[in-house]
Amino acid sequence: MKDALVLLMTPNMSLEKWDSLGQLSRELNYYDKLCKKSGFKLIIYSYGRQEKPLNDYPHITVLQKFGWIPTRIPFRVQNWIYHLSSLFFYRKYFKKALICKTNQFSASGFGLLLKFFYRIPLVVRMGYYYSHFKPISRIRGLSEKMAFRSADLILTTSPEAANYIIRQYRIDPQKLLFTCNNIDLEIFKPLPFDKEWDLIFVGKLQAQKNIALVLEVVNKLNAKTLLIGKGSLEPMVSVAVGNNKNITWKKRVDNSDLAAYYNKAKCFLLLSEYEGNPKVLLEAMACGLPSVVTSVPGIRECIAHQLNGIVVPQDPDHIKTQIEALLSDDSRMKQIGENARHWVKEKCSMSENIDKEMAFYASFLLKNNP
Repeated sequence: MKDALVLLMTPNMSLEKWDSLGQLSRELNYYDKLCKKSGFKLIIYSYGRQEKPLNDYPHITVLQKFGWIPTRIPFRVQNWIYHLSSLFFYRKYFKKALICKTNQFSASGFGLLLKFFYRIPLVVRMGYYYSHFKPISRIRGLSEKMAFRSADLILTTSPEAANYIIRQYRIDPQKLLFTCNNIDLEIFKPLPFDKEWDLIFVGKLQAQKNIALVLEVVNKLNAKTLLIGKGSLEPMVSVAVGNNKNITWKKRVDNSDLAAYYNKAKCFLLLSEYEGNPKVLLEAMACGLPSVVTSVPGIRECIAHQLNGIVVPQDPDHIKTQIEALLSDDSRMKQIGENARHWVKEKCSMSENIDKEMAFYASFLLKNNP
């Protein structure tokens, strides 16, 4: 009986890595709710080698990379061996699949193999997409064109990305669904905590997040700041923490615990150079925080300047002035925060978005399996 949804993780991603980033509880919470509503059993195709069993989720099966695949060869070669051998060794699981979904676009290659060999309908999810504003190579363009045209359904979290995909690759709009990222409003909500920090930043410490600008702004302010995250720019953050007693840095906080940290801060800061549909921003907004953000794709779709957040150029002095003005006006912070939560409740409810996603699948399956 076909009753499973196969989730293809991003190549080289694993449940262990999700856990190290504090994201495992967020992802499993979503799929646990989705499976309970839909009746699906979930099969996760992971790139980990020694994944811990998910004892609290009996309806989830985890497939992992075979131990006999050499670790000394390049990851790309490892993955090709894993993909091709999986078609045989994991065939009993794939034969149970009613639908296959990528967690990100980069998993679509193996998704197409499953579609070809096992005739599993393929859903390409674009949780993070920037080709619509950043030049890409011809090869990347061809791979996107093939994947989008071959996919049965496409999910995207950005209306800009959705419109670009439809226009650029001549995709039938009916096979594409746009919804913002899902936020569990039962977890992320205003909570009665005392404020310990003026500013909070949550995210990977990498160039895309404009960490250098974040630190420059924080160093100009006399504001207590909490940074949560890890990544390649940790040495830069470590130096800043050593030189500024107002900065507190936590490398990892589990997603299930983040709501408390958001609620202990007055304002959320996100100065990225580009984004998809940033969950950390949506989570902060759901907790009733006003946010100071840059006007870039993925962010500008969520924030209306002065209404549910403050949009700033990448100018440290201007950002400093805007933050100081916001922090000095409690009533303004409260109103912007309330507007932010209202926006997330309308656009990002996990429960409502799961219903939309399941209806999207059901319509397709009914049409193609009368």
